[in-house]
Amino acid sequence: MTDLLGLAAIVPASAGACCTVGAWRPGRAVDVVAAVVMVAAMVDGAFGPRVLPGVLWFVVLALLAVVVAAVHRVQSASGASGASGASGSDGRPGSAPAVRGTSAHGRFGRLHAALGLLVMGALGVGMAHDPGMTGMASVGMHGHGGAVAVTWQVVLGGLTTGYLLLTAHMVRDGIRRRTRALPVVETLAMGIAVTVMAAAMI
Repeated sequence: MTDLLGLAAIVPASAGACCTVGAWRPGRAVDVVAAVVMVAAMVDGAFGPRVLPGVLWFVVLALLAVVVAAVHRVQSASGASGASGASGSDGRPGSAPAVRGTSAHGRFGRLHAALGLLVMGALGVGMAHDPGMTGMASVGMHGHGGAVAVTWQVVLGGLTTGYLLLTAHMVRDGIRRRTRALPVVETLAMGIAVTVMAAAMI
């Protein structure tokens, strides 16, 4: 059942990745790379033997999450500088038109993408069938690894819950604002994929 749900999660994740590729524009190449790598990690976990261990995939996805967040920060800083440079000739603050009513996807899109990479990587570790992971789990039952495993599950549960709450907020906001369908479908598809992956671990 776990393997079946793992396979099922690939479908919405692939749909979300296709939406990311379809919405590509200059400055968003890192999002496309991250989406493709995430689907590759899921496929590798579902169809054995693995190319990379689950832990290594988690490290790769975590690094991509950091890159996504860093790129967003740099682009936000550049946008703020551009906006300040576009102020009126009188030099008074606020003379440039302010952008109001930014959508939830505009505010939290990159955060959602970065958090999704972390959650998917962590869920992939939890579903791993690597011999090394099995050995670690058995040792953990008789040593300090048991506490580490419990802590990992608590952290994973918190990340997953936070991700799904953010997903619901972004989808609701997108529907309410009647924004473009592609970002809403992308967010919803990734939320469904995480839900299915989480259900596979129960």
